[in-house]
Amino acid sequence: MFKCLWLLVGLVALATSQEDKPPNNIALQMLGDKAKFPDSSVTNDVTVDSLTLIDCLNDDVYDSEGAVAEIDTEEEYLCAFISFQFNKEEGSGIPHYADEAEATERYPLFKKCVDNVKQWNSETDETVFAVNFFCDMKPTEKLNYYGLHYENEDDGESFGLGSSNDPPASNGDLMQLFGDMFTMPEPSVASELTLDDLTLDDCTLTSVYDTEAVVAEIDEEQEYLCAFIAFQINKVDGEGIPRYSDQAEATKRYPLFKKCVDYVKGLNEETDDTEFGVNFFCDMTTEEKDPYSSADGEYDHFGEFGIGSSYDGGESEKDAAIMSTSSLLVMSVAVAYAVFLF
Repeated sequence: MFKCLWLLVGLVALATSQEDKPPNNIALQMLGDKAKFPDSSVTNDVTVDSLTLIDCLNDDVYDSEGAVAEIDTEEEYLCAFISFQFNKEEGSGIPHYADEAEATERYPLFKKCVDNVKQWNSETDETVFAVNFFCDMKPTEKLNYYGLHYENEDDGESFGLGSSNDPPASNGDLMQLFGDMFTMPEPSVASELTLDDLTLDDCTLTSVYDTEAVVAEIDEEQEYLCAFIAFQINKVDGEGIPRYSDQAEATKRYPLFKKCVDYVKGLNEETDDTEFGVNFFCDMTTEEKDPYSSADGEYDHFGEFGIGSSYDGGESEKDAAIMSTSSLLVMSVAVAYAVFLF
């Protein structure tokens, strides 16, 4: 091990003291199994041959705000990705990749994370965001580091950042975890509020919008915005609108979501027979809801519980999806209009 360290020191010294840097084959020996290269199909056809690999061994290519801000070309992203792998700490995050296929899968995640970090740093002077071990993880892998969805129902314990036994996590820490799972709308549609006006730790769980009581309490802009963030984080793959691609889409969806929340509150005030709730229809346009209802007004697999149902897979007796056949026939026309024309 010490021999390798001395060799690395020697290579770096040579690289900085001579005009001609060591050839890539020497750096490849140093990399060994600690780095795999993604397929050129995800690197805009940039390959290792385009890099001076000795420059891609030290983590100073990505470990500061200034260094990250300078990452712009494909060669710089790829160099940083190689260094990111080489400098992984054992037991921290995703282990060294098994093969090229895994590197090919992880590289786009890493690039997106770098871009997120650059954007977040450009938007605030209060927190410095950095490339860390979350940067090659899928959203579901990040959840292992947060109490979300991983609480032990028997004893109420949870683990990771955000566990019930921990102090509230900072917005900066949570952005590293959830930053690619939600998108903030333009302040212009949110009474000029930004993420700095929220405590993000309060805005990650479905509990901020998933019962009649909590929906009834949503009144201030901060509460709508907090619920909108949690709504995005907890989206289910393949159900409804996917997570938003950019701020423009979030800006479009946020007023729809607010309108839906207000509509659900109104429905719950008007009846004691059914509990309506916020569900995946709540960020859809009218046209996007249409496919969930057949032409004759009958509900299909998803549409049968409609907007405002507190759908939980059919387990709850309050779920509008499990109304009796007679109730469904009586309510079909009224509910169809309520669902799709609110």
